[in-house]
Amino acid sequence: MTRSTSDDEGGCPPSPAANGPAHPLVGVVGGMGPLASTELLRTVYRSCAGQAEQDTPRILLWSDPAVVDRTEAIGRGELGTLLRSVETAVRALVSAGAERVVIACVTAHHVLDHLPPELAKRCISLVEVIHEELARTDQPHLLLCTRGTAQAGILTSGPRAAESAHRLVLLDPADQEALHREVYRIKRGDDPAASVDFLRATLSRYGVHAYVAACTELHLVTRAIEESGRADEFPAIDPLSVVARRITNGEL
Repeated sequence: MTRSTSDDEGGCPPSPAANGPAHPLVGVVGGMGPLASTELLRTVYRSCAGQAEQDTPRILLWSDPAVVDRTEAIGRGELGTLLRSVETAVRALVSAGAERVVIACVTAHHVLDHLPPELAKRCISLVEVIHEELARTDQPHLLLCTRGTAQAGILTSGPRAAESAHRLVLLDPADQEALHREVYRIKRGDDPAASVDFLRATLSRYGVHAYVAACTELHLVTRAIEESGRADEFPAIDPLSVVARRITNGEL
């Protein structure tokens, strides 16, 4: 007697994934820092509650915390080591089958245009994601980023910068340095929820209600705010949250 599909162990019909993966394979260049890139994966998979695991997004994480400090490399004008590390990671992910690659560090995007074209075209730019989201609003946003991102003009130069200039409020040097220290506190594993008081005070001082989380460590802060039910109090453009949603929806 021929055994039907419905007679398989457990009597369950095959998952849709049995007919091939529903999601493209996405690579994540992580480790810069490791908590931020792993939080990206956590954000993706927490949004998939109730789904069979075979039907959830397919992600390859390359996590290498040994990559040179991006802000220090920019400050010294020594970008070769950073470029080689990013290129190695992107190339490895593409070779492993990744169709699209997310570099989970905004400051590292300073070398994105220097990647070989065949690798650069696979990368989803968090900088472009931020500009796309800014274009949807006329509300001013406080630009929160590392000292290296600010110094290199990663969000304030380039072809999209002029379009976003009137929507971005920049920190003065003292506040930029204070934010940089706050980012490195989170990198060391301190509680990201402790940044809420810093965020509230800084937004108030600049008379701005919303902010751009232009450092991937700040994704931990936006997630902590969301999980505490206070997202309406601190509206944010968080590129990792946008990317997580696109990964979940199979839109990358």
